[in-house]
Parts: sequence; structure tokens; C-alpha cells
Amino acid sequence: MSVSLRRLGQALPYLLPALVVFGLFTYYPLWNVIYMSFTDADFLRAPNWVGLDNYTKMFNAQEFWASLTITTIFAVGVTALEVVLGMMLGFLMNAKTRVTPLLRAAVFAPVVISVSATAILWLFFLNTQAGPVNRALALFGIPPIGWFTDPKIALLGVIVVAVWKGVGLPAVLYLSGLQGISRELEEAAIVDGANRWQVASRITIPLLAPTTMVVFFISLVGTFQSYGLVLLLTRGGPVGSTELLGYYIFENAFQFFQMGYASALSVALFVLLALLAWMQFKVSERRVHYQ
Repeated sequence: MSVSLRRLGQALPYLLPALVVFGLFTYYPLWNVIYMSFTDADFLRAPNWVGLDNYTKMFNAQEFWASLTITTIFAVGVTALEVVLGMMLGFLMNAKTRVTPLLRAAVFAPVVISVSATAILWLFFLNTQAGPVNRALALFGIPPIGWFTDPKIALLGVIVVAVWKGVGLPAVLYLSGLQGISRELEEAAIVDGANRWQVASRITIPLLAPTTMVVFFISLVGTFQSYGLVLLLTRGGPVGSTELLGYYIFENAFQFFQMGYASALSVALFVLLALLAWMQFKVSERRVHYQ
């Protein structure tokens, strides 16, 4: 018996529990979803094999393409804001002041708040008639804004809530990245005559490129999978203006009981996310440099 096989035999008892858990809760559900995407599965009867019918229906459905477009806009908006605001908050949290611990707690607190509590909070703040935000705007003569009721504004309202809840994690990641940068590089640049802005733009931010790629990937994948906030804030409305792909899948699975079609949508989302991950890793190999 070779040395590699002997080592594998020794490690297998330690790996087996984790492999069993992954098999039961990750790979089996994934395989089951792929199988159901080729059937007319629902909650009422045994599924029948329908081949590519669900995928044909998906690519011909106007609702699918509209949902994908809305999801793309939502993902780009949330990801861009979380990258920019996360970096800015990371710089603020890295400053050594008396209020830094309080700032760090305040920035990260929304991350640990449940989705339902977040929705209740923002439904109050952005209420069209009595919300504090619209009341403050009324002081400047601005009429009430239907943050979750106006088809032209509703997606922006959901983006605002999603960024408020999620930006704490990018901020902490950027804080960790900043603390990993050697102070000697910045001090050397200052000695050579560089000002604070030049140090940040030419040394610190480029060195944060690995962190930026991680934040970008986490935010992008998270937004494409979002449906909880939409479910609680707008239920995809008004007039389908906030029907993200995740909510579209939920709607077809648990409201219309079209499990086969919802599974096909889930497989399409999985392939899309895998493609985005592959593209990002390719970009990071060429453009991201580590210290």
C-alpha cells in the first residue's frame, strides 16, 4: 500500500462525519433540485419527467427576464454602495478615537438584526404618511415619497434597506484589511512628501484590492440570492418593480406550487453565480496583487 493511500485511510475516519453532513445537507439537496428541474413536481402528486419543458418555459417567460433585469440592477446598486461605503466606514473605524468602539458596534449592529426586525423598522421609518423620513422631507417642502409603494422608487427603497443591513460586514472586512497593511509603507510615503490623500489613493486602497474582491464577491452573491427583504417589504410589488429572482423562485415554489419550474430557476441561478465566481477569480488573478 502506498504512503498516500495509507494517509488517506488514517484521515478518513476524521473526514467521514463532515463528508456525511455535506452529503446530506448540501450535495443531496443540490442533486434533488437538479432532478426536479426536469419534472413537473409539486406538493400534491408524484413528479413526472418532462425533460427540458421547465427550461423552455423559463427562457420564454417575460417575467423571468424582467426579474433577472431587476435583480441585476439591485445587485449592482447594492454591491457598489457596500464596496464604497464599506471602505469609507473601514477607514473611520480604523481611526483611533474615543468613539471608535461605539462606531464599530453601531456599524456592525444591523448585520446581526433579523430580517423581519429590519423590515418592521424600515417600514416605520419610510412610511409614506407618518414615517420620520417623509416628515423630515416635508420640512423642506418635499411631498411624501412612496418608498415601497411607488413603482419608480420601490427598488431604491429596498436597496437602501439592504445596504443599511449589509454594509457592516464589508466595513469589518476593510477594517481587517487596513490593520494588515504595514504602517512603514505609509510613513515612508509621508516622509517622501506625500499627503494623506496620496497615501490613501496610491498605497492604501491598492493594497486593499484583495479585500475589495472578497467584499465584491460576497455582496454580489448575497444580492442575487436575496428575497427575505422583498418578501417582507414589498412582496415583489408594486407592479412587479421589486420582484428579485430569489423572490420569483420563492413565489413559484411556495405560492404557485410549481416546484419543477422553481427548481429550474434555482439551477439557472446556481449556474449564473458559478459563472460570476469564475469571472471574478479570473479578474483577480490578473489584477489583484498581494503583499
